[in-house]
Amino acid sequence: MTTPLAAAAGTSALGPMSATAVSIILIVTLIYGIWGKGKKKLARGPAQAIGFFAELAFLRADNWPHDLGIAVQDIPRQIAANPDLGSIGMTAVVIILLVLSAFAPIVPFTGALWGMLTAAAMAAAQGSIWRAVISVATAALSLVGA
Repeated sequence: MTTPLAAAAGTSALGPMSATAVSIILIVTLIYGIWGKGKKKLARGPAQAIGFFAELAFLRADNWPHDLGIAVQDIPRQIAANPDLGSIGMTAVVIILLVLSAFAPIVPFTGALWGMLTAAAMAAAQGSIWRAVISVATAALSLVGA
């Protein structure tokens, strides 16, 4: 059975590229876009978007990027199932992350983290509208071959 987040390696206008390759490209983009010494820097919104797509690429990749994606996904899963919070569920975690993304003071680094956590939470929210968002986003990743 193939899930929307299954590992994929395809071809695109860019040529054959695996999800692992896309993951590495997005990691390098985040590192240089946030901490790099160049003229260009990522603003919080683009950092958030790249973090979102990086997490989805991690979940589709093989080897260490996949392990990283699962580790990031465990954070919202643990929050959703925490009995001290009343086992709030994944939908509440997604909405909280979206509210924080919209209203909390965010710098590019935390924007990238919020993006990754939001993608991880949406991907873990089974049978909800968030899965539709993930399906559309993974379709975008498929356009570049991942």
